[in-house]
Amino acid sequence: MTTSSATPHSGASPAAPQQPANPAPRRRTAPAPGLALERFGLLALFVVLIVVFTVLRPDTFATGANFRSIAISQSVLAVAALALMLPLVGGRFDVSVGANLGLCSIVCAALMSRAGLPLPVAVLGTLLVGGLIGALNGAVVAYLGVNSIIATLGVGTVIGGAVTAYTQGVPISSGLSPALATISTRLVAQLPVLFVIMLVLAVVTWFLLTQTPFGRHLTAVGSNAAASRLTGLRVNRLVLLSFVGSGVLAGIAGVLQVGAQGNGDPTIGGLPFILPALAAVFLGATTWHPGTYNVPGTILGLFFLGTAISGLSLLGVQPWVTDVFNGGAVVLAIVFSAQLKRRRTGFLDIGS
Repeated sequence: MTTSSATPHSGASPAAPQQPANPAPRRRTAPAPGLALERFGLLALFVVLIVVFTVLRPDTFATGANFRSIAISQSVLAVAALALMLPLVGGRFDVSVGANLGLCSIVCAALMSRAGLPLPVAVLGTLLVGGLIGALNGAVVAYLGVNSIIATLGVGTVIGGAVTAYTQGVPISSGLSPALATISTRLVAQLPVLFVIMLVLAVVTWFLLTQTPFGRHLTAVGSNAAASRLTGLRVNRLVLLSFVGSGVLAGIAGVLQVGAQGNGDPTIGGLPFILPALAAVFLGATTWHPGTYNVPGTILGLFFLGTAISGLSLLGVQPWVTDVFNGGAVVLAIVFSAQLKRRRTGFLDIGS
């Protein structure tokens, strides 16, 4: 009895479907409207905001002087927002950025006014102090396992008390370098110098986070620290360095605050001062690269908030509206960014 089934060595094999020798390339599909709306919705809303306030207050809002004022007033907060963003990329939270900024502004002013040091030395000393505060935060969080919100909240409270004890609540305004004290009035190509410095720092931070191994590794830690550790990444070291970078940026913001205000003010640096920067970071995570903390979105978010506050002030709203607006922006931005991150990664681990 013979069988008709074919073996692999027999000549009768099922006919395979013919494949074209040169398959046509697949067309790239256009991005979904929803994705485009997520990426550029805030930018479109920013444009609409400017148009609305221009129509309502054409003589006061839509002026070069007002736009320069917004650029100057938001530049220090933009650097503070970059400082807040670094640990957040790694899944941690530095609540002490505002206090560190305030401390560094006092250190910078005191080194010039009371120690008689030249501006470059005072700036270097200030950045060293800011970096040391960041290193302290990072060591406590990364190597002692303390929750980052609790640890940095405690450090920030200690800093606030130390600044008050040193200054007795009196600003330091004498003996400052004229080059720093008048920086808020200087222009480069019709742009405020403070704004140009902020843009340079934003580009450097963007490059660090997106174009270097450190940035990619830190992003991996923020997405999944346990998996990153299993792949051989030095998670604790990366978290520590993110806090050090945050401290250095807070130090730079402290120096720029002295230039913007013309003195070292012991009353600045608290949570209300840093609230717009905090809102901008989370608002930025809902745009440009939704679900991730990113530099372009953060800068856009901050100037969106700053422009809205400027327009509302020109409309004559009560001062409490600003606090409500900033606080509401923080809550809404955190909610939206959290949902986007959860949708992208499947989980949310923030503030650990």
